[in-house]
Amino acid sequence: MRKILLTGTLLLSGHALAMPVEVTHSLPISTQVVPALSAINATLAQIAATEFQIGTAINQNSNKLASMLAETAKTQRDQDTFIRKTQRLEAARRSYTVPKSICSESASGMATQVAANATATQSHLAKGNGIAHRHIQTAINTSAEPVEQEQFRAAKIHADYCSAEEYTASGGAPLCKKISELPNGDIELRSVLSGAGKVGSAPALTLTQAQTDAAMMYLKNTTQRAAGDRLKKGEINTASGQQYQGLLHQYQAIVSAASHPQRALIAASQASPQTRAVLRETLQTPSAAVYFEQQASPEARRTQSLSQRELEFFEVGRRYANTDYLTDLQSMAGDNLIRESIRIQNLQNWLLLGIKQQLQDSPGSATGPSGSTGISAFIAPKTPTHQRRSESK
Repeated sequence: MRKILLTGTLLLSGHALAMPVEVTHSLPISTQVVPALSAINATLAQIAATEFQIGTAINQNSNKLASMLAETAKTQRDQDTFIRKTQRLEAARRSYTVPKSICSESASGMATQVAANATATQSHLAKGNGIAHRHIQTAINTSAEPVEQEQFRAAKIHADYCSAEEYTASGGAPLCKKISELPNGDIELRSVLSGAGKVGSAPALTLTQAQTDAAMMYLKNTTQRAAGDRLKKGEINTASGQQYQGLLHQYQAIVSAASHPQRALIAASQASPQTRAVLRETLQTPSAAVYFEQQASPEARRTQSLSQRELEFFEVGRRYANTDYLTDLQSMAGDNLIRESIRIQNLQNWLLLGIKQQLQDSPGSATGPSGSTGISAFIAPKTPTHQRRSESK
């Protein structure tokens, strides 16, 4: 303890004395000041501890906040990377994924071959090939017969196409013994356009053999009427015989032009073997298979092949008159949708080309049955058979 030297003054016997003293204890200091200082020190210590804890908490929160910000930034970067990757994958999928309807596009690859086959079939039908009915085949092959013989043959062949009205009127006569499955098939235009059949039957774009025979007989009745019999060797050497032969050739040329549109339509209605393989691939597409089952002709279902007419009808109809096609269309996007649009445009171009070709053939149809009938009437009276025979003598 610090020693304090105090000077005290003592008055002893009238004399003042000074002497040093040391204070070792002070009651006010001990009882009041020291406890107050201790309390203050304790409070300051607590404040210092609290400040330390606050500082530590702030540091910890700062570290946590920094960690959270870093984690958020990393998560955002990962999310952006994932989004860009997903977008690139989706773009690649749209560009390179093969649509489920791709198998149905193989049908267009055989359009040229089918058209060529239909054109070749015309020449076969003109020679009577592809006709099962023996009398009709003979009628087609015979280019010049006496008019009376042609008329009897037409009546005999019509017996196979007797209608209910004719059967009721004739009562089962030899020329109409029973009602045909193809009534009036040899005298109605629908035999060529949509196939012969009973009243109310659905149109057929791929003809059966019986329907083909009926259509060819209709062609025979309307555009290949006989102008007279063929000249013999002695008759053709005369002047009138040569004139008759020249007129007959002109008549045959006009008949060829008149019969060409019908024969082309009948040929285009024959089942084409080239379509069998592509139809098998096309029907792997559900929407195309559904449309085929709903709209295909009975002969197309039986042979699993299409005619040229039905192939074009199938290609157009399955894209327009088919609600299942909308499912295929909705699954397309990007490049696939553009490709489908191009395919439809190409189909339209192909159909327009067919229309152009039909327009080019139309002048021939203008010299059809009306024109041929006039020449037929002109040839026969000019050179009757007995006159030509007398001249040959």
